[in-house]
Formats: sequence, structure tokens, C-alpha cells
Amino acid sequence: MPGRGIVSAAALIAIALACLTVTRKLERERRLLAKLRKHAGRSPDAPGIALDELREDERDTADSLTMSGVLEIQRDRVSIKAVELGAFRKKRLRLMVTGGFGAFLLACLVALLILHH
Repeated sequence: MPGRGIVSAAALIAIALACLTVTRKLERERRLLAKLRKHAGRSPDAPGIALDELREDERDTADSLTMSGVLEIQRDRVSIKAVELGAFRKKRLRLMVTGGFGAFLLACLVALLILHH
């Protein structure tokens, strides 16, 4: 069957790109949460950071984390909901481990298919 190598390579590339996309999203979330924690440590009386101080990708991440229930946006300021943060970290860790293991298994399956034929 001609083209089997191209399909296999495309599958491996798709797996790698999916992993990179998820890793990039998780890293953006980590950086934003670190930035918010650092700001809260400097000025405990001011709740969060103004939306104007965030870059566009940070605003997108803040919107995503707000929908997840980890962040709160009030009067154009972003702040962390400390109560929700612990559960979010556990879910995120579970997602990383499960996703990584799934990607590994899928890559092994594709490699076995390549080596079998």
C-alpha cells in the first residue's frame, strides 16, 4: 500500500503538534497564575491586576481560567479565587499525566504499525 509512510509520519506529527498545543496552553496558565500571585504578594490591598496591564494572550488565558472558575474578573481587574486553585491544580496535573500517557501510547501504536509492515 503506497503512501503508508506518509500517513504514519502525518500521524506522529499530529500527535506532536497536539502535545505542543496543550503544553503551550498549560504554560500560559502557569505564567499568568504566577504573575497574579506575585502581584498579590506586593500589594495585598489591591485585588488582582488591571486587564489593561495584561497582554492579549494573557487576557485570553484569563478568560479561559475565569470560565474554569479559577480567576475572577471584577471592574476590569483579574484576581485569583484561592479556594478553587487547589482543585484546579489537581485536575490540571491529572490532565497532563493522562494526556501524556495517552500520547505516548498512541505514538507507540503508530510506531508498532510502522515496524510491523
